[in-house]
Amino acid sequence: MTDDEFKAVLNHFDLSWSGYRKVRKGVKRHLLRAMGTWGCSTVRQWLDLCDVNPQAQHQCRLALAVHISRFFRDRRLWYVLQTHLLPGLCRWCGDTLRVWSAGCSRGEEIYSFKMLWLQLAKGGERLPRLDAWATDLDPLVLDMAREGVFRRSSLKEVGRELLGVYFDPVEEGAFRVRECLRAGIQWVRSDFLHDPPPCAETHLIFLRNNLLTYYDGEQVQESLGRIWKSLVVGGFLVTGSGERLPAGSWRALRSASDPHIYRKWAE
Repeated sequence: MTDDEFKAVLNHFDLSWSGYRKVRKGVKRHLLRAMGTWGCSTVRQWLDLCDVNPQAQHQCRLALAVHISRFFRDRRLWYVLQTHLLPGLCRWCGDTLRVWSAGCSRGEEIYSFKMLWLQLAKGGERLPRLDAWATDLDPLVLDMAREGVFRRSSLKEVGRELLGVYFDPVEEGAFRVRECLRAGIQWVRSDFLHDPPPCAETHLIFLRNNLLTYYDGEQVQESLGRIWKSLVVGGFLVTGSGERLPAGSWRALRSASDPHIYRKWAE
């Protein structure tokens, strides 16, 4: 697949060429495999089929999804969450803290959060009940997240002590999360482009390295609007290290501790 053909696919789905610049080789392979499944020999034939066949379109979108992550990605962010944001959230959120990892991939992000949560509990912090949602478009990826088996390359930011507490070795170079991490996480197949958020009045939303990186056009504003509306006033939205909220009527303050944390100050 040439770059021009790949751009045609991205344009067809209002996706960002610059967002895919580092991952396009792998995504091209996934697209070619999907095309072959449907017997399409050209990109034009494939896109025409996607226009009239919802199943083909869905498979194309799955092929375009990027599932690259690791535990505690952007370490500074997690330090700020642990030392500043989470203790404050726990004091004002009430009886229940609601957290949503949108586009959760294989679960590295929500499991990282759960580790912080359990470490706070061990430190004597008085914690509310935790309601945690993790959503993704791809049901197979969600199955992998539920299984919770990760290669060492995904765990390089996890210290030896935490690795021993929260993971069990299952084979050479692979580890499975323990039940204490898995417990209470609600895994939901959901498409943030079209589906409503899994919960209302959420206190903390992770929207990192997906919508604001790979998507273009009106769908970004529309999807972000729904996500933003589900966030309580005073709640936090966390973006990726190369992302920022697009221009719009977001009544938000950027954290002085980390510019990728936004606090909603009004509807």
